[in-house]
Amino acid sequence: MNPMEFTIPEEDKLPFTEYYKKYIAPKCQSYELERISAVAKQTKRRKVSQPLTYLGMAIFFASFAFCFYALAILDDGGLFFIGLVAAIFAMVCVAIINIWANGEASKLRDNIFSDIYPTVIGYFGKSFELNPSQLPELGEYQEYGILPDYDRGHFDDSFKGRYKDVPFVLREVVLEESDGHKDNKKQYKTVFDGILVEFSIPKRFSGTTVISQDKGFFANRLTSFMSKLSRVKLEDVDFEQHFEVYSSDQVEARYLLNTAAMERFLSLARFYRAGLEASFNEQKLLIKLSSKHNYFEPQLDISKPLSFRGDIEQLFKELTEIFSLIDALNLDANTGL
Repeated sequence: MNPMEFTIPEEDKLPFTEYYKKYIAPKCQSYELERISAVAKQTKRRKVSQPLTYLGMAIFFASFAFCFYALAILDDGGLFFIGLVAAIFAMVCVAIINIWANGEASKLRDNIFSDIYPTVIGYFGKSFELNPSQLPELGEYQEYGILPDYDRGHFDDSFKGRYKDVPFVLREVVLEESDGHKDNKKQYKTVFDGILVEFSIPKRFSGTTVISQDKGFFANRLTSFMSKLSRVKLEDVDFEQHFEVYSSDQVEARYLLNTAAMERFLSLARFYRAGLEASFNEQKLLIKLSSKHNYFEPQLDISKPLSFRGDIEQLFKELTEIFSLIDALNLDANTGL
């Protein structure tokens, strides 16, 4: 595999090729014999597991149909219980068979990924890390003022790094709010699914400035009434049509959102089409973007010779988006945006 053929930024192709040959290719080669052995076992075992899986699924559906017949037609609880046990037993057998057939290969895939992926990340520098420890809890992001109301939430993958001396943390987050009860169980609906990107920038702000989506006249007035921040009226008509700005420091807000900065945010909003919102607070900038994309999800296919091409191309694509944000907003500047 020639890394020069990878779909990565042109300026990275030559230096990354040297890095790949020195650090990544030897690791791939060292795992290749294990991979071939594991895939061979998996292929052999699947000749047994696949027909047994089809048989198990057929028994499951037949047992499920028998349960319905016993309860709805015969009104026989005993027969219903027998059918239920048969259905559960069939699914347990299917699960055990597939773990036996695929478990060894899956475990090796996870081991290879956890060993080589940090080496791939190492190309970008020592500050880059997937799922680092000691990151802020979800509640600590409330002070930025751009999270919707929610009842529960969780983070998925997180990634930290530094670009042009600007440290950043990207975090996948899902927020949900209560949506009543069903069958005595509390139901939830998703109010946000996307990413938070927190940048540490070389300037401390005296106040908090929030850039939110324009929600219409009455919703904007309600937001303004409920917020501790005051509405900032800006002269850029295009920006005003897309965003509402609130701040605890009117002068600083206008300083931050000069003509160039407003154009940058408008450009980003058009590019991502994802309900971009942002908040300046203390020495941080938090950007919120709706996104269904699963960041930093392993692409490794153990059935093919190891190259890590999919993961490498995906990583470059995802990090390039973050680098572009830093470039577009000029975050490495000591003053302004």
